[in-house]
Amino acid sequence: MIKNYGFYNNHELDNTLLIELSDDEVTSTQETSKGVEVLYHNDEICGYRIRNFIRFAKIKYSGIIFLPADPLIDVVNSILTDNGLNRLEYKEESGYVTKKDGDKMRVFAKEGTFLRDGTISKGRYCSYHDLYIENENEYSLMEITENIPENIDFFKMEVI
Repeated sequence: MIKNYGFYNNHELDNTLLIELSDDEVTSTQETSKGVEVLYHNDEICGYRIRNFIRFAKIKYSGIIFLPADPLIDVVNSILTDNGLNRLEYKEESGYVTKKDGDKMRVFAKEGTFLRDGTISKGRYCSYHDLYIENENEYSLMEITENIPENIDFFKMEVI
C-alpha cells in the first residue's frame, strides 16, 4: 500500500484527479487498459492520472485535496485495483499543523507534505495562497487568531 501521496482535482482539465507519489518530473506515461494513466520518472512510478473522474465520484472542489475522506480513497482504491495498481493507505493527517512562529500561531507544512505548487515540503510555514484561503495579503504567512495549541492538524481543526 502507498502511504505518501497527494491528490489534486482539476475541473477544467477533463475532470482529472491527479495522484502524486513524488514531486519528480514526469518523463513518460503509460495508459492502462482501463483508462488510468501511470506517470513515470525514468522507470519509477511517480503518480497516476484518472481522467473523467466524475464518472466515479463528484468532487466540487478544485485544487489540492489536503485531507481526502476515506470514502474518496475507497473509490480511488477500487479504480487502482481494477487497473492492477497498488492501493493507497487512508490519510490520518494532512501534514499541515499549527506551530508557533515567535509570538504568532501559523500553519506549518511538515516535511514530506504535498504543496499547492506540486512539490513536497521540506518543512515550511504556509501562506494564505498555499492553503487556498482568500485574503487581501494572499502571499503573506497565514496567521491563526484563535487560541489553540501547537501540533493540531489544520484540516481537522474545529473552530467554535
